[in-house]
Amino acid sequence: MVSLSSSVFIRSGFGSNPKVKKILTHFSMIQFSYFWAIPAPRDHFIMAKGNIQSDLLHNWFLLPSVILILTAAIVCMAIPSETIHVAVNSLHNPFMDGLFRAWTLLGSGLGALAVILITLLIRFRYTLILFAGYAIAGITVQLMKHLFFSHAARPVKYFELLVPDQELYLVPGIELHSWYGFPSGHTAAAFALFFGISLILKAKWAQLLALILATGVAYSRIYLSQHFLADVTGGAVVGMLSGYLAWWWIKRYDRRWLQESLPKIIRR
Repeated sequence: MVSLSSSVFIRSGFGSNPKVKKILTHFSMIQFSYFWAIPAPRDHFIMAKGNIQSDLLHNWFLLPSVILILTAAIVCMAIPSETIHVAVNSLHNPFMDGLFRAWTLLGSGLGALAVILITLLIRFRYTLILFAGYAIAGITVQLMKHLFFSHAARPVKYFELLVPDQELYLVPGIELHSWYGFPSGHTAAAFALFFGISLILKAKWAQLLALILATGVAYSRIYLSQHFLADVTGGAVVGMLSGYLAWWWIKRYDRRWLQESLPKIIRR
């Protein structure tokens, strides 16, 4: 698509030169892209694809988390859920109770919102990536819970109905739920959030820290008897796919306002 001014210039004769035509056509595409807020039809997808492959290959969150998820899936298939849960439940102590009661908040709505709001101080692109990933994960989890797994019992209800002789230790101050166990929403939120952060940050130690924080949320859901291992494994898969999808989609766009931050706008 060529703008009106560029077309007139080309028809005037001076623009008949092939190099001039190429420059004018490219300039008109930039104009169209700017005013209509869509990417100019250049090589965005090719460039983005190369960057995405490089970012994923060098990401220290991705491979370890995939190994953890596959290992957890194998364990779930090989060992009964109640056996795994009783083993984790036997590891309680007062320090760990307090630690995981706090850690699990990173996967809650307020915890995720706090992390997302911090990125407003850095760059709007990061805010959008994390918010989109969290939203996709949340919507996906709720659809799965209500459409397919509404009768998936959580540990307390499961043991009450099927293993009544087994007494579970319950952490004080935790409100326990009975149904809609699969997948774990807290785990999905945490993995979407922290996988997104690992894709934003290039430092390897930061990517590993993000993995530890996400994995800690997943473990806390089992420790607090809110979920089984299978629930948090499913949540981790949903979260990582959601975080990646949000990052991949927003990464393609190069808009000036995405590079802004709240402090920059306030100072103007």
